Amino acid sequence: MLHIATRLPQGALIGGEEQALEHQLTRTNAARFIARAADILTDGGRIVGWREARDAVVADPSTPNTGNSRFEGGPPGALVCEEGRNCGFTLPGFAPRVDAFTAAIIFQSEGQARTLLSVSTGQANNMIYLNEVDGQLLAQDRSGTVQISLPKRPLGAVKTAILGYDGRALRLASGGQTMSAMVRVPGMDHPADFFIGCRSNRPGLQKTLGQSRLHEVLFWPDRALLGSDLAEDRDMLAALDRYLRWVW
Repeated sequence: MLHIATRLPQGALIGGEEQALEHQLTRTNAARFIARAADILTDGGRIVGWREARDAVVADPSTPNTGNSRFEGGPPGALVCEEGRNCGFTLPGFAPRVDAFTAAIIFQSEGQARTLLSVSTGQANNMIYLNEVDGQLLAQDRSGTVQISLPKRPLGAVKTAILGYDGRALRLASGGQTMSAMVRVPGMDHPADFFIGCRSNRPGLQKTLGQSRLHEVLFWPDRALLGSDLAEDRDMLAALDRYLRWVW
């Protein structure tokens, strides 16, 4: 048997990714939504809420989501979004203004998920959203001020994406690649809502609603992890990267 007479760094050891992730999520005040039966709230067969993994908050169905959501137990568990139907959820009023945020998502699709996440300050203002079209991930705002994209990923495979904004730059990361644009997105200095699987509470907008299976969503309402120099943020990203690499 081979014995190594040294201590290996944590990154060289496999195992404990879930525990390390949970520790860092608690430190950084993140919300985590896992598509599992214990966190799916129902009433009369309809899904009426997606409970945060540590019971900190509940994401409500968006206004047009009148029983459209569907849960599949897996594994892995998934909330199913159907093309042309609003199956989304929302955390209303998460911040009085958008100075910084990060959102991450683990999902599957055939390349047409359309809207995956959005941070909206209302119809009269603006929104930043994550979109997938023809297998390409795009981060952009409604006013057309900025758009960044990443290359296409394999269809059907589990995909991950991280979207971040710090008031000076918009960043998008997936599959070991990161794109950014130095920009101050207008219209974000207002009370904001976070949406999962849709852009807003407006009815209609069918062309923005695609097909996907959402496995996990993580949200930091006041932290821009990508591009941060803070040790706590770097530790959080390292734990998330390790979790995505070895668990998914």
